[in-house]
Parts: sequence; C-alpha cells; structure tokens
Amino acid sequence: MVNHTEKVVLETINDLIKQEEFKGFCTCDQCLLDVASYALNRLPAKYIASTRGELQTKINEFENQVRVDMIAIVTKAINTVHNTPRH
Repeated sequence: MVNHTEKVVLETINDLIKQEEFKGFCTCDQCLLDVASYALNRLPAKYIASTRGELQTKINEFENQVRVDMIAIVTKAINTVHNTPRH
C-alpha cells in the first residue's frame, strides 16, 4: 500500500526547489522533511494497493485544480519552513 499523495508531494518539492524563486532555500534533511510534513498534513491522502489503482490516481492527479492546489500548498510549505527553519 502506498500513499500516492506522498510520492507526488516529494516530486513537487524536488521540482520547485530547483526554481530560481527558491534558490536560497535550505535543502538539509530537516527542512525537506518539514516541507513534506507541512504539505502532507494539508492534502488528502490517496492510498493505492494495486497497479490499476495507481493508474487511476495518476490520471486524477493531472486534473488542473488538484495540481494547482498541490503546487500552492508545497510553495507555502517551502516559504514557511524557509522563514522559520528548525535547524
């Protein structure tokens, strides 16, 4: 069983922190875990147990609003952690 939301959040974090906007963001393990935790606590979990379920979840993931919401939440998480790092 896999939380597909977790996989997508981690991919989104990885993509966003490479952008110029987040050039100064700390990428230590603690900051990255804090960003992931912040985002995952604000997004619905999507657990899948089969390849068929994973395919359906991936299709749903690409719906515009879901993707926009995820990027917005991960962006807010990065900014929050950047402004108040715990390391």
